[in-house]
Amino acid sequence: MPTQLVPTQFMPTLLKTFEWRLRKWLGYQDAKIRAEIEQSGYFHSEWYLANYPELLNEPSAVKDPLGYYLSRGIQQGHNPGPGFHTQWYLEEYDDVRNASMNPLLHYLRFGREEDRRPTPFLGGVQSMMHKQGGAKNHRVIYKTRRSADLSHVGRIKRLNHSEGVQIWREFSHSFRAQQGSLAQQDAEYLHNRGFLPNRKRLYKLPDTRIDAYISDLQASLLAQTNGPMQPLLENTELQWQLYNQRIPMIANPMLTKQEPPTGPVLKVILIMDPAGAGLVPLSVVATKKATAATVGMALSMQLSPGSGRTRSVARFNTSGTVVGPRRPVPWEKYRYKAAWQQANKDIIYPIQKESLYSFIQVDIDISTPTPMLIRLAATPTVEDFQVHGPLMQNQTAIDFMREFGI
Repeated sequence: MPTQLVPTQFMPTLLKTFEWRLRKWLGYQDAKIRAEIEQSGYFHSEWYLANYPELLNEPSAVKDPLGYYLSRGIQQGHNPGPGFHTQWYLEEYDDVRNASMNPLLHYLRFGREEDRRPTPFLGGVQSMMHKQGGAKNHRVIYKTRRSADLSHVGRIKRLNHSEGVQIWREFSHSFRAQQGSLAQQDAEYLHNRGFLPNRKRLYKLPDTRIDAYISDLQASLLAQTNGPMQPLLENTELQWQLYNQRIPMIANPMLTKQEPPTGPVLKVILIMDPAGAGLVPLSVVATKKATAATVGMALSMQLSPGSGRTRSVARFNTSGTVVGPRRPVPWEKYRYKAAWQQANKDIIYPIQKESLYSFIQVDIDISTPTPMLIRLAATPTVEDFQVHGPLMQNQTAIDFMREFGI
């Protein structure tokens, strides 16, 4: 007679323990999946309920939109937000459909690295940007696949639009004019990657992170992503007419002949987030121009977009000399926190709501108690930002580069 491994009297307790452990493990997995999706930015509760109004009659959906999406929404073909098209993703990729896997999770864990598209549209944003011409305006500088080489060398090799070729020629002419006594090897390294000669010292090049820096050539190309809105970003008079009644703005210098502000200026780069189809702050710096009193060195203080707290401080000049970046001393940590919070509320937020642009720099005068908009620009002054390190290194920036082909 075979020996019984577990006595009968212990079986109920063993089963309950196993069930408890299984429920705990499943609960942990559910919480892990929820956190992963929430952090990705691809699920938007307000958008989800607004896009599927019938869910307003479902108490469980109103109470926990993400929970409803995970338990029932996926089966119903719901999209989690404007940046991911559930049904299209399953139809486009048979292996995902056959594996019966959560399509959004597949994209976040595998599809993004495999260069699969989350939507049939350009980053899911075209339908959201009707003022730029919607789906008719692709805003891509390069004719390329998302999986193409995104290094600077790879980008330059793919330049085939007339605007891009002209920008390259202008960059090359500027480079030769500034080359001076730069060694031939250094000149080839910088020129082939789109950086002007003084960037070698300014960004401490060569650097293994070079592809995460915005080159001078690339900065000019980024302006093209704004499509028909680019002329507005190049004309301060048009900006003044559009914004002066709705946003605190300095007097139009073209009309008043006033000198531009000489005090501290907030510079903010806003970038289109492919996951959320909206503008988000990529970087915020508070700058002061170089003067004789500062021995020709400009000041750049990098702020946290969330809190306004100073992250790092650097000084630099046009010849390429840079001091820092360094950690802020105690009295520098909160110097511009209040100014940024006020500017974010009165200036940045209204611009974000309009969804007119794809990539812009916003300059704000903070020398007075009320922050005032100076101008919007399509071409960023990247040295103010990149003396603290490369700009395009977070996931939002990487997704932007892939979707817009820059």
